[in-house]
Amino acid sequence: MNTTQTIFQRINAIPAGVIFGYSDLNLPAVNQLAGAKALSRMVADNRLRRVGKGRFYKPATTRLGEMYPGIDEMTKDLVIKDGKYIGYITGVPAFSQLGLTTQISSKLIIGCKFYRRPIIRAGYEISFTRQENEISAQSIPLLRFLDALRSIKKIPACTPDIAVKTLLKELVSFSSEVVNALIGYSKSYPASTRAILGAMLEISKFNAEDIKENLNPLTKYRIGISSSVLPNKSNWNIV
Repeated sequence: MNTTQTIFQRINAIPAGVIFGYSDLNLPAVNQLAGAKALSRMVADNRLRRVGKGRFYKPATTRLGEMYPGIDEMTKDLVIKDGKYIGYITGVPAFSQLGLTTQISSKLIIGCKFYRRPIIRAGYEISFTRQENEISAQSIPLLRFLDALRSIKKIPACTPDIAVKTLLKELVSFSSEVVNALIGYSKSYPASTRAILGAMLEISKFNAEDIKENLNPLTKYRIGISSSVLPNKSNWNIV
């Protein structure tokens, strides 16, 4: 069986819409160049779609038209490496999962340890933001929670009041251990984010003194949250 036949056989075993790279085909090093040429021919023949350098998928067509890979599939090589998280999706898709917006966006943000240049994949603009905290299956939901507080004035089709009310419902379900982790992660976020978190923790009957002790008592945070939503906002210099 020649290299092209081997590639066809292995690609046939990959479901449509699943993104793969050269390494997923397990070709010997001596066949890498021939493999790259075969994949390029398949792209030219519309049997494959290229979504980035060395990244492909088999298109699937339904009566509604061609189906594109989901966001998680589109970004899996950017957030997981060797079975470990190296990044996580944040921004509008994450805020949608938190119930903060119903908007969709062609702009994706990935939190990661190191800065990377923005890229474009299948019409998505993917940018990267530095995340100083550990990134793991356990930390990602909390980091997204803090990301939402940091972006509270920029979430599409959502006001700061709606965001706080929605996130408060999530917060009250957290255990003390989770809250302690959340407070720890918040230390790398802006003071305004920590102030909102502190106020939310306070009215949820959690201890927020550690946050308050590390905020400048003279700084005001103009966020636009009403006192009906955060009746204790003045305690945290939120105006």
